[in-house]
Amino acid sequence: MAPNLTSNPLEKHLSALTCYHYYVFVLIFIAKWPLVWHALSLIFLSPPMDFYCEGIDNKENFNKCPCDKPWFDQSVFEATMQTKFMLYCDRSWLIAFSHCICNTGVLVGSLTFGYLSDKYGRLTTFSASCLTIAISGSLVTVMPTITAFTCMRFFEGMGIGGSIVTSFVLCVEYSATVHREYITALFHLPLNLGHISMVGVSYLLRDFDNFQLAISLPIFLLVPLRWLMMESPKWLLDNAKLTALSTGLEKFNRQRSSTSIKEEFEQYLQTGTLNTTAKTVTCFEIFKHKKVVVNFSCMAIIYFVCGMGYYGVSQFIGEMSGDIHLNVFISGVSLVPGTILCMFLLKLLGRRPLLMMALLCSGIFMICVILIPETYVWHRVVFACICNAFFFMAFIVSFLYGVEMFPTSIRNSVLGSLSMVSRVGQIAAPPINSLSEFTAAIFFGIMAIVGGALCFLLPETKGIELPSTLEETRRISKKKGDSDGPLRMVSPKAKNGG
Repeated sequence: MAPNLTSNPLEKHLSALTCYHYYVFVLIFIAKWPLVWHALSLIFLSPPMDFYCEGIDNKENFNKCPCDKPWFDQSVFEATMQTKFMLYCDRSWLIAFSHCICNTGVLVGSLTFGYLSDKYGRLTTFSASCLTIAISGSLVTVMPTITAFTCMRFFEGMGIGGSIVTSFVLCVEYSATVHREYITALFHLPLNLGHISMVGVSYLLRDFDNFQLAISLPIFLLVPLRWLMMESPKWLLDNAKLTALSTGLEKFNRQRSSTSIKEEFEQYLQTGTLNTTAKTVTCFEIFKHKKVVVNFSCMAIIYFVCGMGYYGVSQFIGEMSGDIHLNVFISGVSLVPGTILCMFLLKLLGRRPLLMMALLCSGIFMICVILIPETYVWHRVVFACICNAFFFMAFIVSFLYGVEMFPTSIRNSVLGSLSMVSRVGQIAAPPINSLSEFTAAIFFGIMAIVGGALCFLLPETKGIELPSTLEETRRISKKKGDSDGPLRMVSPKAKNGG
């Protein structure tokens, strides 16, 4: 049976791509470029730094402790965390601790800004998170001690976590169902480009403070986005802010006045199709519904696997070569084909099959890496890069999946929680890589396969309108259309705005 056309007029307004659509997406995509520099800056803030004790040229004393007056090898980097704060020997643990505090800030920021975004709007919260990054990132360069530096990095991490969550949800809620796969996949392309371009920034600026300042100042330019585009149409509708919604949608459809658009949505709300009390729902209420709990639990494990796998394998690749700039460049370039391919496979295969395939393939390729003899260096690098590309594809699908699976009123809060779990996986990656290469690869591979198996328990959300209430979320079942009630789906005619 052919699915019924959705009755939500918002889908009709967003289904036909307009100049304003492109304007909004370009702004969001450009904003993601410098933000990813902060997400990955740890690579160049504290790269491996060799040192020798003063007055001793014998290489047998290379990185030997104790050492009262070290000479750092500055042939690659002029200044880093190690040289600025003298972090070596018994103080070297402060490097990992500082990174851990920054990642903790990302956890807190994902939850805090996610909650604020559900309450006060996506765009307002995104601008606030960007301002947090810009100020704290700039102040990092003038912190006199490692303690002050670490504290400021916590606030920078909070801004990073908030910007990741709010920008993605904002992008998805600007997309009609028929375009969602393409838009959300393309959303990750600026991350790849930012990953690659960060190598150029570090290559030109080898000083720790100059590099940090160069990636922080551009973020100030993102703060005015709050006044350059309208708030999320989906959030405005679900919070019954019809005046702002109709005024904004007039930019999408110049042939209709904001007054007629507002009347259309007033009639829609009067039908009771949208439960306007959804905005009072809290994130904790998902645990009242068994199906929703299963979905959330499976997605939490998958997010953990994606975070651990993507960052862990990136580090794994980096350790295969001695040139840090080449390492990061190869890692970034290897993600681009997977991102582009994911854009088409999301449309062709759907969410669940693609996520399952990406996780299973990443696990298989990771295990293959350790089966290849160490003498075949480039063969191992190629397989590891393919594995990382599949992990990144899983990241793309899981982010979209998490957005589509939960209602508007708690969408950012849930995504913030899932992002927190993903960040825990990222924190776990370095200790895993500190184990033997065989053990680390086996662990990454098996966990990816486990994540792929959990996809069997998840519903397919392809073609289903973003849910507004927990009841709609609960009715989503494994098989599209096989539910406790009717699901709002978009027919092929909707592609033409019909």
